[in-house]
Amino acid sequence: MQIIELIFKIGVLLAIYGFIWFFINLLISLLSGGRKKSIGEVYFSKGVKSVFLVNVLFLYGLDSGQNVIDWFNMIISGLILLLYFIGQMQKDQKQAAMMDRFSGMLSVVSKTRFNRKAEIIVVSVAFVVYASLFFFPEFAKNPIALWFYEQVTGLEKTPIIGFIFKLIGFFFLLGILLKITNGIMFLISGKPFMNVSGSFKTGNSKKENDDDFDDYEELKNELPEDQSKGVE
Repeated sequence: MQIIELIFKIGVLLAIYGFIWFFINLLISLLSGGRKKSIGEVYFSKGVKSVFLVNVLFLYGLDSGQNVIDWFNMIISGLILLLYFIGQMQKDQKQAAMMDRFSGMLSVVSKTRFNRKAEIIVVSVAFVVYASLFFFPEFAKNPIALWFYEQVTGLEKTPIIGFIFKLIGFFFLLGILLKITNGIMFLISGKPFMNVSGSFKTGNSKKENDDDFDDYEELKNELPEDQSKGVE
């Protein structure tokens, strides 16, 4: 029960933090006159966002605002955050692949802003910072991290907006539990608990078979009667 509550709280934290960061990015975009970011600027921004995210998450794990670490919460939080980062990386990779396909269909040069190596570096740096805070917890209480922490906890307590973020946290909880269930089922039976892509692939293969059959039918109909018998 404690783990479920912790996952729920982290889901709320991630939702509110992402909400705040959206407006930060919007402000930066307005100040820069809407100039499109370079790939380096995109991943620098992601790096800063991830570093302060793990910083705020670390503050969540401190007991009663003191420099006393709740090791259980910290380890579980780190594992959940790792699942979150991997999920975000997979999501960005899929979106980039879709954009590449779409650009190919329109014969347009794709300018994909996904770089797997840079993504891994960002996640690695974030977890190095997270691990270093275990040894130097006093550095977690820097002004920027404390500001984020206060904004997150303040929005969480607001009546309407707080409820919306808690609803998002609930769905985040369901997503994490589903991932854990899929992982356990895969280790036990070799198959995930839910496989959405399986039905998609089956549908595709069926459609391909139907297309092949249709091609044969069209060829048969176009041939004269004597030649169609020869094809049979």
